[in-house]
Amino acid sequence: MKALATGMSRYGHDVEVICLRSPGHVGEQLIDAGVTLRSGVARGKFDLSSLYRLKRIFSVGNDPVLIALDHHDAILLGAISSRMAGIRGKILSVHSTGLWGKQGTFSLTDRLVLHMFDRFVALALPHAGFMEKDGRIPPEKITLIPNGIDTDRFCPPASLDHKNELRRKYSIPENDFVVTIAAALRPEKNHDMFIEVADKLLRSNGDFTFLIAGGGVEAGKLHEIVENTGNPDKIRFMGVRDDVDRIFALSDAAVLCSYPVVETFPLTVLEAMSSGLAVVSTDVGSIAEMFRDGEEGMLVPSEDSVLMAKKLATLKSDPTLRAVMGEKARNRVTGDYSEENMIRGYSELVEGLDR
Repeated sequence: MKALATGMSRYGHDVEVICLRSPGHVGEQLIDAGVTLRSGVARGKFDLSSLYRLKRIFSVGNDPVLIALDHHDAILLGAISSRMAGIRGKILSVHSTGLWGKQGTFSLTDRLVLHMFDRFVALALPHAGFMEKDGRIPPEKITLIPNGIDTDRFCPPASLDHKNELRRKYSIPENDFVVTIAAALRPEKNHDMFIEVADKLLRSNGDFTFLIAGGGVEAGKLHEIVENTGNPDKIRFMGVRDDVDRIFALSDAAVLCSYPVVETFPLTVLEAMSSGLAVVSTDVGSIAEMFRDGEEGMLVPSEDSVLMAKKLATLKSDPTLRAVMGEKARNRVTGDYSEENMIRGYSELVEGLDR
């Protein structure tokens, strides 16, 4: 969001971000970056009176374009109010593949207004196919724009000394093999599997440290599971981080254990790859498009903790494989998944709208 909001101006676009309720942490970051932001437009979920407030906002400016994110209230209120204001360019950017506990991404109210959007953004080909089926969206209305990340910020450590310096800062043994998962502590991320993998490996080799970066509703349960392993000093909760780039820089590998729902084109995988790490991930969403199994990373079936543990053990025992895979991973991201590529994609989509 921050990269897109700040980067579109380089292509001649004036950007204003509208938060239906409070700006939150991301909104505060946007304000600090100098982005024009309005918040508190809606007084509650599906506040219909906000349609008129949004209409007034949308009625100002020269032929504006709406880019809505795939939150249910943003879809409904954005679609209707932009039509009321006569906006002729409406884009819905979709970032999920289903919802936790549900089969589809789009609710009944979403489906009632999807036809009001002119274009839809998908993150990868499998994601586009899912949108066609789940939302009955015509394929000609779908544009592929993968996520992009800051490859200057997420980069390998400058040297081994720099890597060890970061480890000392976080009291991590220099000689340990450090495995990191950076993901919100939500059910669909399946941190239980990460802890199970960690426990398997620590039973046979103590030279591991496992880091969990993120916060969320599963925190209490996961802390209890880690305590029960008897390895709370080796499976560490790092909390919500603004310095995930540093956490990846001190790591040797990264993992993602998500179930095959919600996950689509996770930024955390791109960030780890850009940091020069080999990633071991469950084969969910469009991750198989992000890297080739055995080349820039490794894939395992969902919930297969045994195979994930074996893959990590292989990476630990083969530093050459790890280094080559990490270099290929970074090259893949810098070539295909940079922030600039993403921003350019959105700019070209906006400029190509028939308005």
